[in-house]
Amino acid sequence: MLTSRARAAKIGWSLAILLVSASAGILVDWQMSGVSRYSRDWLMRLRGPLPVPEDIAIVAIDEASIARFGRFPWSRQVIARTIDALAAAHPKVIAVDVLFADPTTQEDDDNLAHSIGRAGNVVVAAQLSDSPVHGGPSRWLAPLPVIEHAAKAVGHVNVQTELEGVARQIAERLADDSGRSYRALAMEAVRVADGTSEEGVTDAPHALLLGSRTIPLDTTAPSTVIEPTESTRVLRGGRMSIDYIGPAGSFNPVTYSLADVVAGRVPPEKFRGKFVLIGATAASLGDRITSPFVRYTDARADQHGALMPGVEVLANSINVILSGRYYSVTSDMTAFLLAALVAALTLMLLEAAQGGHELLKQLGVLIGMAGLIVAVGYLAFLKLLVFPPIVPCLVAFMCAGVLGLLQRSMTASARLDQNIAELALSGDLLAPAGPGIPGPYHWAEGGPVSLSRGWLPKGLEWKARMLSELNGRLLDRAKFVNFALRSIEDGLVIADPDGRITFANRSAGAILGATARGLVGQSLAQRLNGSVNAEVLARLVAERGHIEHEITIRGSRMRQYTLRLATVSADDSGDGPVLGIVGSLSDVTRQHELQQTKNDVISLVSHEMRTPLTAIQGMTELLAAYDVEPSRRREMNLAINDEVKRLARMITEYLDITRLESGATQMRMAAVRVESILERILILIEPIAAQRQIQLVRQIPADLPAVLADPDLFSRAVENLVTNAVKYSPNGTTVTVSARAEEDCLWIDVADQGYGIPETDLSRIFEKFYRVPRVQDAGVPGTGLGLSLVREIAELHHGSVAVRSEVGKGSTFTLRIPRSEA
Repeated sequence: MLTSRARAAKIGWSLAILLVSASAGILVDWQMSGVSRYSRDWLMRLRGPLPVPEDIAIVAIDEASIARFGRFPWSRQVIARTIDALAAAHPKVIAVDVLFADPTTQEDDDNLAHSIGRAGNVVVAAQLSDSPVHGGPSRWLAPLPVIEHAAKAVGHVNVQTELEGVARQIAERLADDSGRSYRALAMEAVRVADGTSEEGVTDAPHALLLGSRTIPLDTTAPSTVIEPTESTRVLRGGRMSIDYIGPAGSFNPVTYSLADVVAGRVPPEKFRGKFVLIGATAASLGDRITSPFVRYTDARADQHGALMPGVEVLANSINVILSGRYYSVTSDMTAFLLAALVAALTLMLLEAAQGGHELLKQLGVLIGMAGLIVAVGYLAFLKLLVFPPIVPCLVAFMCAGVLGLLQRSMTASARLDQNIAELALSGDLLAPAGPGIPGPYHWAEGGPVSLSRGWLPKGLEWKARMLSELNGRLLDRAKFVNFALRSIEDGLVIADPDGRITFANRSAGAILGATARGLVGQSLAQRLNGSVNAEVLARLVAERGHIEHEITIRGSRMRQYTLRLATVSADDSGDGPVLGIVGSLSDVTRQHELQQTKNDVISLVSHEMRTPLTAIQGMTELLAAYDVEPSRRREMNLAINDEVKRLARMITEYLDITRLESGATQMRMAAVRVESILERILILIEPIAAQRQIQLVRQIPADLPAVLADPDLFSRAVENLVTNAVKYSPNGTTVTVSARAEEDCLWIDVADQGYGIPETDLSRIFEKFYRVPRVQDAGVPGTGLGLSLVREIAELHHGSVAVRSEVGKGSTFTLRIPRSEA
């Protein structure tokens, strides 16, 4: 986010770039005006040819005419006959682009003058010739007086060419050093055709009013003093731009050979009511001029490099006046404003092109802007008949692009220097400094002191070295912090203020049943479902408090954890914005188990052991105090022996369970043939079952796969299940032992036809010392540790034990042992 100072500096830089870019565009246009002229020629060629006007016809002194009448100049009788033939067709005007400055025979000159006079609408040509001596007087190559007197008007045929030799304009009027002046032949031809008198022609400030026609003029050329007397006359340098309809030969459809006209082979309708121009087109006569189309390539890939005959230049000039296609030139102020607008748009688009794929977007902006300038300029030229300031706009665009990118680069570089300084001076956020950067860049107290000073940013080499050093230190500190967090035994979770997990160590992943990386992006409330919800986390963030309580997480085993949650603030006081939530999960399962063991020992001592010890104490005291009958003494000794055995068995089973729970029992895994172990257990228990007429039914396939297990513990678990089934079944019932193998585990079912277990007792059936309170089992000896031992053995093998029971029908205990490659 930019500060107000930075924003003001940015605006100032932008305005400076606009001013410099627009000024550079105008200066280039002034100093390299040929580039602008070339751009106008290019626009004209890009536009392509225009339709050939139907009101203009050319009578050409071509190669066929030279072949017919001989080498030019001919006898003036030929031109006279041509004018007579044309006058019979009643054209609007006949413009003769041929000089008659030198006398021939009196008869020929008079005949030509008579023909011109009879036609009544002939305009003849004059040409202003410079002196061959530098600085000498200029003079007119004017028609003979008799011919000038007979003609309706005289016009000059001079065409103004630029430094590169291209003819783009004709002068409105030219004068020699004596003050004699003539208007352009094209303008005089139009005036005569329109029937406008000399009094109907008016010189306006930037135009020539030719009767009802207005001819805009370019008056940037200097004026000329033609009569340096007391009544000084000044001839302004007004010029009319020529809009060429195409390259040389564009008027061929309306061009007719003079020989054909004299011979009567051209119908009079071709000239009636038209502007008829007589001039040379033969290449040998040399009256040729370079036009903007000299480099034009048409749609058929034909290159038109030929020079244009002077009579076609005259035809193009007349067509401009008749069609009113006058191109205007933008003023310097307009060009400056347009260049500034282009520069501003360039800066705006470059600013908008920041972000992803910035280089491609900036390249697209630059290409698009260049194309837009050319396209808009072409449309203005085509539709508005304006010569657009393409050169100033392109120069301003290039300057703005370069300066804008340079300014952004310098600003980003200075901002990077500032960030480097802040990072370098951040103290304990970085690892301790090493030997530092060699050369003029030195360090003090673990931080660099050669940072950016002044308004010029440091160089790229300095930045690269500095960032390399700081990056190494930052990575070292980040690695240390990361390793430290991941090495914590407690589960550690960090979340954003919305409760989305951003970091978790391996312990947290193991506790929450996922990988550490898999937890990232998940909802903390969902992962702690049932312990903490989203509302609690929101309240924690709002109050900037902390939470601590114990939770239970169920997995392969149910474990207890202490959950601690606290918010992380942006400052040490805790009053800043909340950056996130940090939580820890401490495993207190062992403490719970120790407490449970303590409770079990107390229960064992106070309940299970106290009664038999009290009975043993009473019987021993009785035997010691009294003389008991031998038979009675023997019964009491047997009872004492049974109670001692029961206590020993109880203590042994309890210690076995305790060792299994604590992990003190060393597992001796081996490949176990399940059917052999089951058969051996059933053989041992069959005599006990036979005493109560209980039948043991076997449903054990002979092809059971071997499993990887501790043989002793596995046998003990199965033996406890079968013994319990026999012990708690009524006489004369059946106990069924079955086994089946699946793809990933082995199942052993022990089903009896006993009394069944009530549903309220099913959840506690595997607890230590728990026995189902039932009248039928009043005389059955037991400690309540057998099923608890089975559960521990199953879990040590990563398996489980489950029970299904229905009161009055019996129970089925299922032992599941995962299969392993044995």
